[in-house]
Amino acid sequence: MFERRLKILLILLTLVCAVLVARAFAVQVVSRAYWEDEANRVMEDQTTIPTTRGRLLDFKGRELAVDLPCIDVTVDYRAVQLEPDARWMRRLAIERLKHADPTFLQKPRAKRTEAIDAEVVVVRSQIEAMWHELARLSGKPIDEIDEQRRQIVRLVEMRKRLVWYSKYERAVKNQESRAGDSWASWLLGQNNQELDLDKFAVTVAEELQQHVIIPNVSYAIRTQLMREIDKYPGLQLRSGVVRTYPYNDVACHVIGTLRAVDASELPDRSATANQTLTERLRNYRPTDRVGREGLEMLAEDRLAGTRGVEIRDGVGEVVRKIAPVPGQDVRTSIDVVLQASIEQTFKKVPMIPYKNAPVQMLDIPGAAVVIDIKTGQVRALVSYPTYDLNKYDELYTELANDRISNPFLNRATRYAIEPGSTVKPLVGLAAISQGIIGARDTIECTGFLILNGHRYTQFARCWTMSQFNLGHHTVPSDAPHPNGFLTYADALERSCNVYFETLGDKLGTGGLRQWFLRFGLGRETGIGLRESRGLLPAEEDMPASRQRASAWFAAIGQGQISATPIQMANVAATIARSGIWKRPTLLVDGYRKSPAFDGPDTVDLHLNREALIEVKRGMINVVNGDAGTGTAAHMSLFTVAGKTGSAQPPPLSLPRFSNSGELMRDDRGRAVFDRVALGTINTPNPLVPWYRGIGTAEDKVNSHAWMLTFAPANDPKIAVCVMIPYGGGGGLAAGSVSKRILEAAVEQGYLPAQ
Repeated sequence: MFERRLKILLILLTLVCAVLVARAFAVQVVSRAYWEDEANRVMEDQTTIPTTRGRLLDFKGRELAVDLPCIDVTVDYRAVQLEPDARWMRRLAIERLKHADPTFLQKPRAKRTEAIDAEVVVVRSQIEAMWHELARLSGKPIDEIDEQRRQIVRLVEMRKRLVWYSKYERAVKNQESRAGDSWASWLLGQNNQELDLDKFAVTVAEELQQHVIIPNVSYAIRTQLMREIDKYPGLQLRSGVVRTYPYNDVACHVIGTLRAVDASELPDRSATANQTLTERLRNYRPTDRVGREGLEMLAEDRLAGTRGVEIRDGVGEVVRKIAPVPGQDVRTSIDVVLQASIEQTFKKVPMIPYKNAPVQMLDIPGAAVVIDIKTGQVRALVSYPTYDLNKYDELYTELANDRISNPFLNRATRYAIEPGSTVKPLVGLAAISQGIIGARDTIECTGFLILNGHRYTQFARCWTMSQFNLGHHTVPSDAPHPNGFLTYADALERSCNVYFETLGDKLGTGGLRQWFLRFGLGRETGIGLRESRGLLPAEEDMPASRQRASAWFAAIGQGQISATPIQMANVAATIARSGIWKRPTLLVDGYRKSPAFDGPDTVDLHLNREALIEVKRGMINVVNGDAGTGTAAHMSLFTVAGKTGSAQPPPLSLPRFSNSGELMRDDRGRAVFDRVALGTINTPNPLVPWYRGIGTAEDKVNSHAWMLTFAPANDPKIAVCVMIPYGGGGGLAAGSVSKRILEAAVEQGYLPAQ
């Protein structure tokens, strides 16, 4: 009897043991991978790995912008919070007391508590003082530093919510998948119990990490901080990277700048909830710097790299690692050596202050553009004066307050002024292509505009009448016209206002506007940088006489018309291509991005073939003919075609600002301007030494100087535009700069050397 009971008991024990062994086997062997994954998911933590920004390279592969190692000032997140972490401060206080007194832990508890509380007060005060010191060292107001801290906290809190929610969501899905199979769940150790939300509380790596507060600190600041680092709780100096520009101020407006990310650019929870891990690693962080101008902005999505990440389990072992992906290198069409040579030319621009006075070489603001005619790629995009990109933050306030030189202004793309006679080739092409006049038909220039037998003696007259009281029959004196009846080519060579005012009258403001638009004026070129559209003749209702006069002036590049150097350079390139308009580009690898431009990249303007022959003949004579206005650009190596322009500007005025830096306005809300005093050859204005008066009394405002060229004329390779505000006649100032640009293009291999 006893033996039978013992057998039954052994059988029961065997069954229980078998069940327990089965469950243990299921949990530890069958479901081992599942539970390891669950454990890692619950306990996992992430540490991001920094990336580097891609290089900017010039057309020949030279580095224009590159990330190099530097030292950053970083602060522990627990001190970054506007209310520092109390536990962290207490632990820090205990470590300090232990370091100062090795017997500290052996003291009575009451004394230890009192000492710790006192030291926490010291730590808190040092943290507060640290932020003020970092604000002083960085040159930022304390409010800006505090806002930077808030952005860091917002990002970390968002990261915590995302991790918490993803873990909770996985647990819910796992529980739902096991519902209805209670025996299997029990056997596998996956009981369907109510989820405890408190179990999903997380601490993300960012809460225990250092965060960059001041990037790329100078050696002097590093030395100062290292000497007193014990005073700054949570502060560390760590290696980082800094954007460096090897050519300093060369092509600064093209390369562009990096600036701190805006709060609006930081992702929010709704934006990241459905992102993959890789997508989240590309999101901006509060201390990131992003492209704001130039190529840094244009190619931001390619230059910016992707951070890496290490995911650790609860015991600190790496369970997953994604390596950082550096940003891509981007090659621009700009030749930095050509660009540098052209920038130097604006330091010595020839100018004649008044008749028969000696030529002076002046350092004067201006712009120049060089376009490769075949491809539309921009080889140089010059705006002068420049500034050192490596000192952008350091010199920002000084540069921003320089409202005379305005070094931040990209004059090549954003400075639109009256183009003067450089629009005359375009007006002639429009009139001939529209059938208004024949390519070889003539118009007599007596010095005054004559329409339907009526002679207009005011305003609408040729420059020859204004300067010499003569028509083109006898001007210039060393190369007078045989009879004063000018063809299109003659009118270009001599820059006759009467010829093109006559055509402007027949085209009207509407016709001129449409043709200007076709050539790319009055709209952005699509180059990808910030641009000014310029101004075109208005089509609004106005008295007929006024609208008619507006057409006259627009036809010679005055009045209701303004253009930028990039637009006019593209006009020259379009003529050189026999009427094929191309969108200019700064990138050579086919990558294009210009949000404001939605048109085609190439357009055939269908210009009259005879007109194209005559426009090139006329532009060749401008530079090489006896009566040409642009002979300063003549080259012996090859034939240059060109067109000068001299536009009469208003006096130079500058906006008035209050002592607090606010723009002052009148009672009607209009900005208040102060006229700048004209300088003379003997008494230049020290604030604007290049702003000189002309005329015998040196009391007249100098004109804007323009010149368009393309070369070689018989097989065009490059097109050039030069613009010098208040630089005087285009023939001397812009013509001389144009010649030096062509010489530099020869040196760099873009034009034939023989």
